Amino acid sequence: MPYITTSDNIRAYYDFGGSGPALIMVHGASQDSLSWQYNIDFFAQHYSVYALDLPGHGKSGMPAQGPNRNSDANAHYLISVIDALGLESATLIGHSMGGGIVARAATLAKDRVQGLVLVDGASVNVTKSSGYNPKILEMASINPGDWFEVTFRTLMGTTTSPERAEEVVTDARRCIPAVAFADISAFGGFRMEHILDDIDCPVVIVEGSEDWSVPPESARAVETALRQRSVPVEYLEWEGVGHFPQSECPETFNVETLAAMRRLGL
Repeated sequence: MPYITTSDNIRAYYDFGGSGPALIMVHGASQDSLSWQYNIDFFAQHYSVYALDLPGHGKSGMPAQGPNRNSDANAHYLISVIDALGLESATLIGHSMGGGIVARAATLAKDRVQGLVLVDGASVNVTKSSGYNPKILEMASINPGDWFEVTFRTLMGTTTSPERAEEVVTDARRCIPAVAFADISAFGGFRMEHILDDIDCPVVIVEGSEDWSVPPESARAVETALRQRSVPVEYLEWEGVGHFPQSECPETFNVETLAAMRRLGL
């Protein structure tokens, strides 16, 4: 159970496995490093894998000022973790809210980020595409745990087993309510389109065809914008899969995502 202390004095937890180039995994809203439980061992055959708990999530400490409510704060935390680990550079993989976090980190520390894997986390105009508008945020603030449970159940693909869906929902319910609501605010307030022109490293975009939160058409818009700037991009999409491909179809996710990363030299 490895811990490090970041420059802003947060006791940060991460799961670790493997050897080789650094691959850092960043979970989505109301989740933690457990969301990568079906992926760490596979990628550890090829990389030194660090699966982080964001501040206030899982086993990581809470910031002194309370939960981070925006992706910039979480991106700075991620960079501070890279520093604390003594890594010169790393490939970053982020799911959902984590996709925005790793993308932002790539613009803040370009010389430290070798590539990105955005897992249902590459979206433009997220307010329009997924309904994270002020009214939704107001409703979610009443009981963030219930809101996540209901929302996560609707985000599962039709090919996902009820047992796996229940597992994802149960894991998410462990999140502290104040942290869960801060995550909703961070995800809803992030705008990928504002930083796309600053992303220069290779990018793998992963999508479930039935994800309404970060829908394929929005992810394809990110792909198109990056290709127009000649940024190397690989796009993957799987039928019958929802918002959590790393948990819903981990075998396919692991093999095909690694292959796409290899094609980009990551």
